Amino acid sequence: MNVRWHNGLMRLLAPLRSGATYRGWVWLILGGALMMPFMLVGAIGYNWFHPESGFGGALHPLVFVSVIPLVAAVSLLLPDREIERTAARRLLGAEFASPADDGTWNSRWRTGCWFTLHAVLGGALSGITLALVPFTVYLVVNGALVVLGRGPTGIYTGPIADWGLLTGPLFLAALVYLVAAAGAGMKVLAPHLLGQGAADRLAASRAETARLAARNRIARELHDSVGHALSVVVVQSEAASRLIDADPAFAARAMAAVGETARGALAELDAVIGALREDRDGSRGPQKDLADLDALAAESGVDVDLRVRGDRDAVGRLTSRETYRIVQEALTNVLRHADEPRAVVDLDLDGGVAVAVASPAARRPRPRPGGRGLIGMAERAAVLGGTAETHWADGTWTVRIALPAAPPAPPSKGTA
Repeated sequence: MNVRWHNGLMRLLAPLRSGATYRGWVWLILGGALMMPFMLVGAIGYNWFHPESGFGGALHPLVFVSVIPLVAAVSLLLPDREIERTAARRLLGAEFASPADDGTWNSRWRTGCWFTLHAVLGGALSGITLALVPFTVYLVVNGALVVLGRGPTGIYTGPIADWGLLTGPLFLAALVYLVAAAGAGMKVLAPHLLGQGAADRLAASRAETARLAARNRIARELHDSVGHALSVVVVQSEAASRLIDADPAFAARAMAAVGETARGALAELDAVIGALREDRDGSRGPQKDLADLDALAAESGVDVDLRVRGDRDAVGRLTSRETYRIVQEALTNVLRHADEPRAVVDLDLDGGVAVAVASPAARRPRPRPGGRGLIGMAERAAVLGGTAETHWADGTWTVRIALPAAPPAPPSKGTA
């Protein structure tokens, strides 16, 4: 029973000693700061009709209530909603993923509701804090004077003031519990108002479905086209190893067949990757690679500032071709979607392949229905064991691709 009582008491006192409570208090005070300009506007209107109220008009409850519609209207015009999300994550401890597009009406009204709640709730509790904390200090001082026999201060009298050593901490504890409850409630609401909506979750589900479908296609194509070739290589190499002394001529033919089959498997692997990347131009002739980047930059229709560091010939053939395709797709996206048809292409070939394509964008580009440019680049990178990411900041949209160091090119025909 004592253990249960102790555990219950610890849970009851937890909000008083939890850091989350006081971080939430900071978040609420920030909401009060957001509310202050609206209160000043409301006070101007109130004093217009009640000039005798003076500065006290700014504190009138009617002013607070009347500016809430103005707060809600302004919340729909917020230029940067990520600030509210960052504050909710850092101060309230909320966990959620940001929407893919902040420009949609669904995202705007949900974030607007959050901003309004933040300002209204923060304004109310900030006002209570400013009033109650000094009053609590007064109660404690007054209660101490009564206990010492010096009598009350005379500013406020009554049982609450006389018992200030008890009522003061109780009022302060009640305020802390109120703050803790408000912070906990807003933490629960954060994923619903600041996180991804139904449309974002549907888009993420479709992207995941496309990714899994691509993985299944890769597995199926590799099994069908390369699995048979590898089986032939195993059989031929084992036969050659057994007969190399008894029938050297047969062993030589078997090893030649192994080399030919392996080269054919490599070509089929390249064809599978090309098919998965939707390179269906009907031609399987020599494909362009990093050596053709200068020509691509000149003929793409984009004003390209091409910067290459490292040796292009040191990159494996497959990686070189896929990197060319990635840059080609990135420049196609620039031509279609960028504010201006110009881009900076930065290619670092030291110890791997790092590609960065930066283009002007006044705002974060929106996903387009049916668009597969970014998905295609990400799939190309994933097949080669690399990564792809996008970033928007300061009016610049950047696509970054990182690929591991390429393996050496396979030996040519006839190499022992």
